[in-house]
Amino acid sequence: MFKKIILSAAVLAMLGCGSTQSTIPAEYAGAAYELSDADAQKWAFSAKQAEQCIYPNLTRIQHDHFQKEDSYIYSQYVFFYPLEDIIGEDHVKMIQNDKKSMDYATYQFKKYKSKTPVEALEPAQCKTLQTKAREDLAVVKGQHISGMVEEKNADGKNIATEENKFFFDIIKWGSALLL
Repeated sequence: MFKKIILSAAVLAMLGCGSTQSTIPAEYAGAAYELSDADAQKWAFSAKQAEQCIYPNLTRIQHDHFQKEDSYIYSQYVFFYPLEDIIGEDHVKMIQNDKKSMDYATYQFKKYKSKTPVEALEPAQCKTLQTKAREDLAVVKGQHISGMVEEKNADGKNIATEENKFFFDIIKWGSALLL
């Protein structure tokens, strides 16, 4: 009898040591993608850098009263793009398509989000990020921005209109004489 108790205690002890508990809260169990703590820390840092760069003077009241276009750009540049740089585009899409994964990612983000300023981005990198965000916001708001580069002379004038102006005038006057 004593041997049975010792044997069953040993078996229970081995089962207890062998099981690994998940650090994920129960409400997020079964998520399609589980963001690791290390990735969440990197993401929170990168997101804070992007926020400080693009929105250096943003207050909580301003953030709470964003228009839908501003909210979209904020979520892309502060939330999703930094995460995409860390875990990849496919995993971000997986998170976006699964509610539990999205909730868990948000939980992880809030857990590691810093309230204090972090190391700033390089000035050139920050300037590029600001320009892209500003252009994307203009497009989302319905303003047209051409992706084409317009060539300019040394004077700064457009080549297509200035050099060909003479030929344009000849065609215009020639067609007027014909009519």
